[in-house]
Amino acid sequence: MRKILLTIILILTSYSAAYSQAGGFAGTFARLGFGARGLSMGNAMVGNIFGDVSGYYNPALSTFQNEGIVNVGYTFMSLDRQLNFLNFAKKIEFPNQQIKGAGISVSWINSGVSDIDGRDNDTRQIGNFSTFDNQFYLGTGFIISDQVSVGVGFKYYYSKLFDEVTSTSIAFDIGAIVRPTPNLAIGLAVRDLNARNEWNTTVIYGNNFGNSTTDKYPTLINLGGSYMLPNNIGVVSIEGEYQKNPTVEDNFEFVDPEAVTPEVKDNVSFKVGGELFLTPQINIRAGLERIDFGSDDVMGNLKPSLGVGFYKMLGKTTKLGVDYSFQLEPYSHDPIQNISIGFKFK
Repeated sequence: MRKILLTIILILTSYSAAYSQAGGFAGTFARLGFGARGLSMGNAMVGNIFGDVSGYYNPALSTFQNEGIVNVGYTFMSLDRQLNFLNFAKKIEFPNQQIKGAGISVSWINSGVSDIDGRDNDTRQIGNFSTFDNQFYLGTGFIISDQVSVGVGFKYYYSKLFDEVTSTSIAFDIGAIVRPTPNLAIGLAVRDLNARNEWNTTVIYGNNFGNSTTDKYPTLINLGGSYMLPNNIGVVSIEGEYQKNPTVEDNFEFVDPEAVTPEVKDNVSFKVGGELFLTPQINIRAGLERIDFGSDDVMGNLKPSLGVGFYKMLGKTTKLGVDYSFQLEPYSHDPIQNISIGFKFK
């Protein structure tokens, strides 16, 4: 019975269904965004240096996190899904050095699906099952000049599909920030290089029938900019994302040349976001992502979002606050809601 259940899960999460839409490729949890601020601004964050940052979007961003920040987020999602965040970022000063400063970003994304109803061929219940994915991230950025910062990020993925069927892999991000004027920043990031899931089912089927399957993640190329509005009343951001999707040949070592394989297309989409500073303590945010002008249904995959942030001084050098995001999700009546608790320090 375990073989039947594993086969169904493999079919649902791998090659045969993966090419119908961009979200069907492996590692979807790692492409949903990070934290309440990012989610509420449409994830248009690759060049957004005007506020709290996360190396998730661009490893060079950490060089602009003047205040150290630690935040943790919990996401309310439908269909028994889970998505949780933990993040630390801080700029580091290097006096009297060629490199004018650096930044570090450490984060953890935890995702999963629980309460999967397992049944045999006679529909008898055989138990409740669950899956999980984890991304552990370490990023470093370096200030090359007053106008340029660069960075590199290292990711460790650890996932479980079924019982002892687990996968680990190491991936890389690279990024840069260019600041031509004090109020304008342009960011570029290439993300999830070498990211993949490698499943080995010999623990279930044995050496005679088990095999290894590789599901590569798409590689993301993000280019965008952010602009600080006059009188520092807020920030607007715009970003384009090119998603290089894996092909059948990428995931399978041997492919029958006479077999009919689905066509795999890369995806190009756009994101916009904005943030208004109502008071020194309160910010309101809005965003829109998955704007795909090449799709027959431009509106069908949009994810509009709203959010708010509030931080209060606890002393001369520390702040405590909360961020909230509300995001509509295609093909579901329930929104994605995230609450993040943040602590800032000098």
